[in-house]
Amino acid sequence: MTTTQLETPSAFAQPDAPRAAAHPLEAQLEVPPARRVVADSLYVLSGFPLAVASFVVCLTAFTAGISLAVVWIGVPLLVLALVQSHRFAARERARAAAVLGFEVPAPVHRTGRLMAVIADPQAWRELAHAVLRFIPNTIAVSFVATWWAGMLGGVTFALWSWSLPDDDLPELLGLSDTYAASIVFYLVAGLLFALTLPAVVRAAARFEARFALLFLGR
Repeated sequence: MTTTQLETPSAFAQPDAPRAAAHPLEAQLEVPPARRVVADSLYVLSGFPLAVASFVVCLTAFTAGISLAVVWIGVPLLVLALVQSHRFAARERARAAAVLGFEVPAPVHRTGRLMAVIADPQAWRELAHAVLRFIPNTIAVSFVATWWAGMLGGVTFALWSWSLPDDDLPELLGLSDTYAASIVFYLVAGLLFALTLPAVVRAAARFEARFALLFLGR
């Protein structure tokens, strides 16, 4: 049994990851703020289907493998869960590197027969990330979607406010109940969302990427 990364089996072969900047600050300065907001938003929102897919695929194979392990049919299913979680992990390392500004180094995996793969602690960390990643992603998606909806809805309120049957929010806040007051209120709210959008989106993306780093880094 070896522990060299160069001799890992094909199931755990390390894919080539894109080269990232050597320092997080340098990477952030190279990207324009508007592009950074879009990139961070796409990272968080695109992570949702990946989180659902990894949860369903890996958890299904894992639970089936555990339940059938007593008759040894479950052992290949456990290995399948670990191999699939490794593939999700390799992709997430590349995605997280673009957010963090530095490369997330791939850890060394154990090699050998099926039981060696099952006994690999890093493989189980990747499986844990595949199953649990929906938790930080759901939190991040909630903030990103709310801020984008608040900004776009507020600044365009005058274009679609006619479709609302009644709007009592400004009046409940002690403001005028006139149509003009509603437009000003939602415009100001939309601008506040717009001003805070970069910071909120950045924090959400880094929160999810740091969670990935905790499980997938060396």
